Amino acid sequence: MSTTPVPAFATSFWGDADKGLDALIGRMKNGKHVTAEVAALFKERAAIEEEFGKRLAKLAKAFTTQEEIGTLRESLDLVKAELETSARAHLDIANEIRLQLEKPVSDFLATQAVVRKNHHATVDRRLKNKAAMTANAQKAKARYVSKCQEVNQLSVPQPNLPPKDAEKHQLRLEKAQQQANQNDLEYMSCIERLGAAHTHWEEDYRVACTEFQKLEEDRIDYLRGRLWAYANIVSTLCVADDESCERIRSSLEKCVVTKDIAIFIDSSSTGTIIPAPLQYVNFYTGTSERAAATTLPRAYTTGSDETRMSPGPAMSNGAGSANFSNFATMFKKGSSGGAAGGAAFGSLFKKNGVSSSTTSSGGASPAAAVGLSDMVPTVTAHVEEDASFVYNPFDFSEDQPALFEVRVLYDYQSQAFEELTLARGQIVPVIAQHEDGWWEGIITEQDKKRKGLFPSNFVEKI
Repeated sequence: MSTTPVPAFATSFWGDADKGLDALIGRMKNGKHVTAEVAALFKERAAIEEEFGKRLAKLAKAFTTQEEIGTLRESLDLVKAELETSARAHLDIANEIRLQLEKPVSDFLATQAVVRKNHHATVDRRLKNKAAMTANAQKAKARYVSKCQEVNQLSVPQPNLPPKDAEKHQLRLEKAQQQANQNDLEYMSCIERLGAAHTHWEEDYRVACTEFQKLEEDRIDYLRGRLWAYANIVSTLCVADDESCERIRSSLEKCVVTKDIAIFIDSSSTGTIIPAPLQYVNFYTGTSERAAATTLPRAYTTGSDETRMSPGPAMSNGAGSANFSNFATMFKKGSSGGAAGGAAFGSLFKKNGVSSSTTSSGGASPAAAVGLSDMVPTVTAHVEEDASFVYNPFDFSEDQPALFEVRVLYDYQSQAFEELTLARGQIVPVIAQHEDGWWEGIITEQDKKRKGLFPSNFVEKI
């Protein structure tokens, strides 16, 4: 049974012009570059694994589960632990790649480079020597051929030459023959030396071809083994990551939503009774029913003894509401159909003929009962009562001129029948000003004009 001969470098890279050596050296250089690329790959992969491991460790350290409870807390704790485990695994893989792959491949590359360079230098030196011998032999051949041609020319018979010239011709012929014989010997000597140089070159080149083939075989086999080891190392990491993910999935299967909700309720429940909302209590009636503004008895003063309350800070807080008139309503009654400069009415109501600063039994007023004495000054001036007066917002003359106009700065919601509800930006003509800080103006409500009081510090003149 015949066997196919194994291809060999020593029998495949000959030919003219020594092209075989160029092909082999080119292949050796390419192999060196590929090996260097593989070493660089291992180095970079190790750096990536190390960086990834450090980032995973940092992530695991920053990840906190202290605010979680129940079964989800257990799963999150496992995720944190698996992150730490994965970080250590990646750092170990980086170290393993450096020790088992990167460094050995770099050492292998350096070892092959030494052998390759030695054989290359030997063959290159032999090749240069052979080339020099070839050049010398070609020159010797050229001289030998030239003299032989000269001898042939001088050997042609010339019977018509004078005796003296014939003698000179014969001397030239003999000299040329001697030179040709000497050139022949030199030519033969160059050929012999060229043959010896060629033999040495052939032997060294054959050895170099054999060594180059061995280097290439070793390189391919070595890189195959290192890449196999690389795949095993990475697959180990992949298996570890897969097992880690499987443990996380198993933990999440044990995570029960209802159980975690029950744990939170058991540990943090604040009760089952719903608190009642704050109820409205009227200041004057003490119930949720609001007193009618038109039926309340009113106190008023006239002359210089009058004591009034100006709108306080609670009325100019920018919120657009005023609670002032819940406990004191200030207004004016004009003379003869609401003319400007009417008599001023006080800001405190009376009940049963007694000032609102005290009750009929001499006890504390409602304002004092709710702690409002700091906001409402005590009224000490003498007042007179007109329980029959009813404020009519439509009692004014259409021709009555306005003193000036004002622009509303803050929304104001009326708290009594005689007050106006104002919107921010609204323009209001003023028909009366009072010393207590309340002004009287005219607005249109539901397509009908009416007059009423409003706090002056809620507006600005224009």
